[in-house]
Amino acid sequence: MKRFIRDTILCSLFIFGIMGLFASVTLFKVFDLFDPIGDMFSDFELTDIVFSQMNDDPIADDRIVMVNIGNLPREGIARQIEIIKEYNPKVIGLDVMLDLPLSFEEDSALLRVLSETDNIVIGEKLVDYNVEEAHFERTIKPEEHLASQAHLGYVNLITNARTQEDLKMCREFTPDELVDGELRYAFPIRLVYAYDSARTEKFLARDNDVEVVNYKGNIISFSSAKYGMKYFALDVYDIFDQNFTPDLFEDKIVIMCFMGEYIGDTETTEDFYFTPMNENYVGKAKNDMFGGVIHANIISQVLDDEPIDQMSDNVQIALAIFFCLFNVFLFKIVYGALPRWYDGITKIFQLVEVMGLATLMIYLLLAFNYKADFTLAMIVIALSGDSIEVYHGVVVNLFSKERRKEIFKINRQFWK
Repeated sequence: MKRFIRDTILCSLFIFGIMGLFASVTLFKVFDLFDPIGDMFSDFELTDIVFSQMNDDPIADDRIVMVNIGNLPREGIARQIEIIKEYNPKVIGLDVMLDLPLSFEEDSALLRVLSETDNIVIGEKLVDYNVEEAHFERTIKPEEHLASQAHLGYVNLITNARTQEDLKMCREFTPDELVDGELRYAFPIRLVYAYDSARTEKFLARDNDVEVVNYKGNIISFSSAKYGMKYFALDVYDIFDQNFTPDLFEDKIVIMCFMGEYIGDTETTEDFYFTPMNENYVGKAKNDMFGGVIHANIISQVLDDEPIDQMSDNVQIALAIFFCLFNVFLFKIVYGALPRWYDGITKIFQLVEVMGLATLMIYLLLAFNYKADFTLAMIVIALSGDSIEVYHGVVVNLFSKERRKEIFKINRQFWK
């Protein structure tokens, strides 16, 4: 029995060794041939299916109104704000960088409107992240004479993209960040705090460095997104023509942002992201959501008190170790008792385990807003059956003097 337990532990270590070897191979890109396949699945998570295929909430969020600023100059944006504030919104968010210096004539209209509007938040951008000290070195703010007239919130969203043209997959955001020792809040957090401070403080009390975006919907159904019209959106001309009812903005959160040259424009890449709501959740073809709409989704999850909890790395590792030991223990029994049935039994068992964990991941997110990650456990399960055969057929034999002799004996007979 002691030998059985010892072999179970050693075989489990062998499996984790194989995983480490494959991770190293991937790291050094030994298998560049398979990079296109890897790229296709690199932006995919199993839980994306929940947002892409199972988000069936048809009710629009009437607390938020989206306004497209298109390619308007600052004078045009000023005119939009001037019209909107006449209808008494709770707070206005301007998701646009105003850091480029312009002449006083070009800025005068916007400066005047900002000075007359108390409830406005303008976007800033955090840059130069210091990995060692875990904070940003500085922030790109609007010009000082504009920034002094409003609250600021950073518009950074978490992606792996380096340029606007890269695949910008956004699943997470940070509620707050340190900038050279000063605490800064995210743009949607600033907006939702002005609307409902109690719910915002409850959300911030979770004290998570990173939060998962609980996506609710879009402004329209883009060709690559299944669900749309969660948020009512007005285009540039709708504001200037006042093509809306007077009560549309009353006590609402208004997000003014770029949503294409016109609403429905999918040719642009500016501030246009991939999200888990993309219907093509593997090998995504087209962006599906603008940054301002992602901010709206964040606001909705705060107001609805529907944050998503994530499984910690320690739990993921513990589950992987458990499934490894359990499968090796069970499969070694089958290996010794039913050698002829081994491959069939283990493959069926592995398939049931993987499908069960995949189903559980989807169920936990749907029912409890809990994002479990069983990826490590699934890899261990997939490797466990064949690894036991390799362990006993190669590793154990290599440490046996008698069995090593068999190899040399066969080798001498072959060359004769």
